[in-house]
Amino acid sequence: MNKFLVITLLSLMAISCQESLEDRAGRELREYTQKNCPTPVVNDQQMDSATFERQTKTIRYYYKLYNKSDDKNLFAEHGKEFRKQILKELRNNTDTKSYKDAGFNYQYTYRSASSPSTILFDVKFTSKDYK
Repeated sequence: MNKFLVITLLSLMAISCQESLEDRAGRELREYTQKNCPTPVVNDQQMDSATFERQTKTIRYYYKLYNKSDDKNLFAEHGKEFRKQILKELRNNTDTKSYKDAGFNYQYTYRSASSPSTILFDVKFTSKDYK
């Protein structure tokens, strides 16, 4: 009987120590942001941060755009193509498979580097979009 109780308690302790997928997403994105952000500017784009919004199960990426990409008219004209390209990259990204399998949402917010309060482009994808 004592062996059964000890095994049961150890099993419960092991289960309680496992991190939920939501906790893991929050931790991984927080650590990524602390270690890597802001990223270097590549192709007029810089990632500022990545966050996880638990209530909506949304992984959110924040970018700044520079030079010729820092133009609201560019997205008015080519927003549909830009959205398609982001979605294609999301679908092909195998690093996020566990989050996509769990139905997480993804949101990408692009701000102007010259006027950081200005959002140039913002798009959100649900599992209906990327599956």
